[in-house]
Amino acid sequence: MFKNKEDRMWVYLAVPTFIIGIIIIYYSERNYYQWILYCAFLAIFYIWHFFYRRKRKKEEKKSS
Repeated sequence: MFKNKEDRMWVYLAVPTFIIGIIIIYYSERNYYQWILYCAFLAIFYIWHFFYRRKRKKEEKKSS
């Protein structure tokens, strides 16, 4: 699907978040649950992205 690991991880997190968000909007009167879900998605992705980039930089230094 995606060769870039960062894009693939974003899709793996975004699609379920979007589906769950739509379900929350449809069945819930309170929309702040949706915002909590989206904030959690962004936090998880950027934390993963930070550690992935750091690991990649270490591997590049070792191979140089």
